[in-house]
Amino acid sequence: MATASPTSSTLPEQTAPAQGSLDSAGAGITGGYTGDSLSLKVIIAFLIGLALYNAVELMILVFITFNRYKGLYFWSLIVAGFGVIPYALGFLIKFFQLLDPNQNEGYLAVVFLTIGWYMMITGQSVVLWSRLHLVTTSRRILSGTKYMIIFNAVTLHTVTTVLTFGSNSNSLTPTTLNHFVRGYNIMEKIQMVGFFVQELILSLIYIKETVRLLRLSEAVIKGEVEAGSVVDESNLSSRSVRKTMNQLIIINAIIIAMDIALLAVEFANLYLIETTLKGVVYSIKLKLEFAVLSKLVQLVRTHSDSGHGESGSGDSAKRRGTATGSMLEKSNSGTSVPRLGSYGHTGNLNARMEWPDFVDPDRVEGDVTRAEPVRPGVNGGDARGNDGWEGRKDNVNERERWKRRARAHRNSWIDQEMDKHNIG
Repeated sequence: MATASPTSSTLPEQTAPAQGSLDSAGAGITGGYTGDSLSLKVIIAFLIGLALYNAVELMILVFITFNRYKGLYFWSLIVAGFGVIPYALGFLIKFFQLLDPNQNEGYLAVVFLTIGWYMMITGQSVVLWSRLHLVTTSRRILSGTKYMIIFNAVTLHTVTTVLTFGSNSNSLTPTTLNHFVRGYNIMEKIQMVGFFVQELILSLIYIKETVRLLRLSEAVIKGEVEAGSVVDESNLSSRSVRKTMNQLIIINAIIIAMDIALLAVEFANLYLIETTLKGVVYSIKLKLEFAVLSKLVQLVRTHSDSGHGESGSGDSAKRRGTATGSMLEKSNSGTSVPRLGSYGHTGNLNARMEWPDFVDPDRVEGDVTRAEPVRPGVNGGDARGNDGWEGRKDNVNERERWKRRARAHRNSWIDQEMDKHNIG
């Protein structure tokens, strides 16, 4: 029966190679940590504990935040966050040899860490992909990234799993076991690079598309100013939109930096540190993504729900919430909507009306939920209310805005927001 390969401490008198040396690449793969370095044990325990804490905290936040427990975004967060727990517990059992690695019960640790690894790695990519449609509507990008995730999950997970169980087998000869360990050393780096490239592509898509949408958003405001509309950016949701998108860019840049750091630890042959650090890195990435993507979802839903009274259809609101990029492009091309409540409405607002966080209901005057009826002698109209438009001082501008309204796509959430804040 093959014995576990000892994983040494950093002491020079140990027979096993020190962590970080080229010969230590396989140390810790078979069996657990057998060295006597207290500092290394503390580091391993700290990283595993931190990963477990982050995972539990994320699970609680997800269940508290979501009102309805359904959808790809929700379940991908649950799967990826929960995956950190068996992953960390598996390495806790393995490295500290809580179960004898030379007995069949030692396979329990390998099963735990392998299942957790599936859920954590691929689940994190699915979290990013599940909200990719909020920044791009390109079918080519959405389909391509989906098939990329599926392909990498099947190929990289499968081969690595076979080598992992082979490297921890109790029934192989030392020569065969050594072949599995060598194969695992190579495949571990390949799969790390493969998943790094996958997450790099997703993050770069977010950054590229978000920068494009920021430019389009600025072009929309600039176009309204040039059209003669008075735009007070302090009262517009565009500031909130830009803030959220800037955070999205920063978060994805941080994710890329953490992936590079994790990859550097792997190529430094610090297997014990790399495997335990991976749980911490992915738990932090999930928390960051959950924070910014949930804010992006809430932003889109707020815009979508603002027009439910006009559309009268929940399906229309859903469609508005899934076409952020295309709607911004339509707004940038000159398609705009008229202003609500721009004629000095009188009357009280419905007390039950829900306002966005950035609107102070006490400062809202008039009923912005209904159009003002044409009254005789008002706005240049005659006794029967005719020719109201022709009598306006800004006759040309108003008629042009109404023409643009007729061409506007009413499913645009940004058009709805421009309606609410008197933007052209």
